[in-house]
Amino acid sequence: MKVTDTLTKLYVEITTTCNLDCQMCVRRAWNEPIGSMPLATFTDLLEQLDRFPAMPTIHLGGYGEPTYHPDFLEIVRAAKAAGARVEMTTNGTLLTPDLSAALIDADLDRLMVSIDGLTPERYEEIRVHGSFEEVIENLRTLRRLKIRRAGRHSNPQVGIAFVAMKSNVHDLPELPRLATRLGAWEIQVSNVIPHTPEMEQEILYEHSLVACAFRASRWVADMSLPKLDLNGDTLEPLGRTFGSTASISLLDASLSARDNYCRFAQEGYAAVRCDGEVSPCLSLLHDHPMYLRGRRKDVTHYSVGNVNETELYDLWQGAEFAAFRAKLRAFPYSPCTTCGGCERFAGNWTDCTENTFPVCGGCLWSQGFVQCP
Repeated sequence: MKVTDTLTKLYVEITTTCNLDCQMCVRRAWNEPIGSMPLATFTDLLEQLDRFPAMPTIHLGGYGEPTYHPDFLEIVRAAKAAGARVEMTTNGTLLTPDLSAALIDADLDRLMVSIDGLTPERYEEIRVHGSFEEVIENLRTLRRLKIRRAGRHSNPQVGIAFVAMKSNVHDLPELPRLATRLGAWEIQVSNVIPHTPEMEQEILYEHSLVACAFRASRWVADMSLPKLDLNGDTLEPLGRTFGSTASISLLDASLSARDNYCRFAQEGYAAVRCDGEVSPCLSLLHDHPMYLRGRRKDVTHYSVGNVNETELYDLWQGAEFAAFRAKLRAFPYSPCTTCGGCERFAGNWTDCTENTFPVCGGCLWSQGFVQCP
């Protein structure tokens, strides 16, 4: 993948308010203030983006529900009028027929809907206060409106975001069928980030944190696998192969390709918090706890400045942010996700190779366990 140091995508957290109380949400575990970005701040941010060589994609998403913002539609329309490709992540509960029609008319480019269970019981246990049937009906209505107003291939292009856990992983095989029914063109599966000890019991990657299969190393052989049927003949031996001492490649594409890989730094992403603070990534947007291998890590947010005080272009080009992106691309951090742990694991202030705040060796995004839409 081509490395760039140009701003290509900007995650804008327009609110941290939400109408749901999801089981795995960081909002259950933090002590951060709840608020929304003023419309004036967002429109000023759009003007600041004019200084960049090209308008970045704007993704409305963070740690809140974008459609809960009182000026949500005005924000979408303003971003499109500024010439941006506009995406969003939503829980889909507030996608009324009127809102869906307005998003079609506004030419929203991409709509990622979080669906973490494919039965009402499983969905509503995870997405507390949500209604599975309501979300599915909202997306069916959106599809009908798209066909009626502009054709099934028109915007917004719909995708499904699925957070995989022990309690819902058996729904994975049904996701493609649901996507077809709803007119969704992509399915993105991510792992859960355990913000509580209870959620750590739900992770599906406890062994994968240290497995040789996902680690390129001069100490182990690389095994390149071809396309194979997954059936009664292959599943058991493949499981043992992935648990062996080999580093695995599929048709020469190594499963270690996303180790020590910060997509935000490598591909030119950044994030703006609802109060205007600018962070290099979503993980550093807010203070929050996470649990890994039975230990708590308190992640302290990192900001390079505030768009209400300094223009985003100047922050992006500034020495501090540029140096941090370069360091992330080199990724000299200690391997905290694979290590048994030391006293420095408890925070992101320093690591055992003397890197200083913010250290990213324990980041699940950088090791390929978590994906952002």
